[in-house]
Amino acid sequence: MASGASFAGVRAVLSVFLVAAASAGPAPAPTAAPSRKYSVEEACKQAAGHHDLCVATLSADPSTKTANTAGLARVAIQAAQRNASETATYLSSIYDDDSLENKTAQLQQCLEDCGERYESAVEQLSDATSAVDSGAFSESEALVAASQAEVKLCQRGCQAVPDQRNILTARNREVDQLCSIALAIIKLIRGPPS
Repeated sequence: MASGASFAGVRAVLSVFLVAAASAGPAPAPTAAPSRKYSVEEACKQAAGHHDLCVATLSADPSTKTANTAGLARVAIQAAQRNASETATYLSSIYDDDSLENKTAQLQQCLEDCGERYESAVEQLSDATSAVDSGAFSESEALVAASQAEVKLCQRGCQAVPDQRNILTARNREVDQLCSIALAIIKLIRGPPS
């Protein structure tokens, strides 16, 4: 199947990139946390196009009332991770669902590939949270971006599958937006936008 080969090629390129980035040298020293503390509202102003989702997501966690910028980033990453984990579980359940025996080979491949991508994204987001906790903000940013790339590859890989629109598009969009929010907040740690 041509799409299976293209998934394998993209996965191989992404794996080579991630291995090269990880082996490029010693991990950078942790970035100092900013002296400025952003409120949820101020931080969410940086999440272009996702302000309302950002405010709703961060405000749902009571720790954000007293959190510094790194704490806000941590909450945003964990929200993306929870959502990605729920999507991975959902993908597994519909892939294994016997009532969908009539799934096309194309849909089965889409579900299998996306399941693998979401498992990878969940792991990367978990690692991103650990990186924030240890002050390795550049590493955290790279891990969130890699997770977001996995979600986008899932979406692109399944675009030709007619059944996919109702199954994954909204879930992919939400995880993508949550990753964008996390990235915007992580960038604040380096200082306010100029």
